[in-house]
Amino acid sequence: MAKKSSAAKTIIKISIVTICVNLTLAVLKLVFGLVFDNLSVVSDAAHSASDFFTSFLIIAAVLMSSPKRDEKHNYGHEKVEPLITLFLALVLAGVGGVLMWQGIDGIISPIEAEINFFLIGVTILSLIAKETLFWFEMHYAKKLNSQMLKADAWHSRSDSLASLAVLIGLVSTTFMANNILESVAVLIVSLMIFKVAFDVIKPAINQLIDKAADQEVHDKIEAIASAVEGVRKVDSIHTRMFGNKIFVDMEIAVDGNLTVTESHNIAEAVHDILEDTEELHIKHCMVHVNPCTESEKQEDSLGDKFSVKN
Repeated sequence: MAKKSSAAKTIIKISIVTICVNLTLAVLKLVFGLVFDNLSVVSDAAHSASDFFTSFLIIAAVLMSSPKRDEKHNYGHEKVEPLITLFLALVLAGVGGVLMWQGIDGIISPIEAEINFFLIGVTILSLIAKETLFWFEMHYAKKLNSQMLKADAWHSRSDSLASLAVLIGLVSTTFMANNILESVAVLIVSLMIFKVAFDVIKPAINQLIDKAADQEVHDKIEAIASAVEGVRKVDSIHTRMFGNKIFVDMEIAVDGNLTVTESHNIAEAVHDILEDTEELHIKHCMVHVNPCTESEKQEDSLGDKFSVKN
């Protein structure tokens, strides 16, 4: 629970940082956009504001998924995270849809624009700040194995890309006196955001529908369990994703002449070492023991006894 609590506290701290940055950027862009009557910058302010609210959503998700299992939730609350991740990805897709509409509309009906160095300065500041947030959040998303934080990082990246498109539009007015180049850039950015949203949605859905872990994870589990003293072979491994954690049900074969206590101790050793291996992110491991005769070889292949369905 200490590890979970530490990860939850880290995500909350990161979200507070993003809230402060996004609030500052949203206010700056809204004020300058309204003062200089620039719809693109006002729209960019809306993107920052959306990130501001999704950060609160992440904090709520962390608090909701942190409690231990209870009578109504025997397996805990970790599925709250992929549920929120899915919502964030849909919000991201919505941002992409709005940008696509703006891009197409701008190409069909370009409007006259004048270069404004104040707006360029605010947009550059936004681009740098949001790109920095992306790398900041992505670093901890990988470290904590959090798809939700990864989704929010890409939300920040979408804002930096939108700011880049606005910047292109503001600078291009020097040569073209209209916003058509900005609209083209916005359209390209929208397509990139759609691709990112799809990449985030897929693992979130897999975590919600109990998809099996990857073959690489199964191979690591087999290797670790087979190395435990007393294990003759691994008969089967079944896994399912539960949020960003994994449930494991496995069967091992031990010497059939061992006592129940001795067999139990071997199973307990397998259970402990697998759950203590941080890189596997195992929430719980259930180990069943089968008797194994001397004639059975430890190097027997698992064959089709794995339940991997990609």
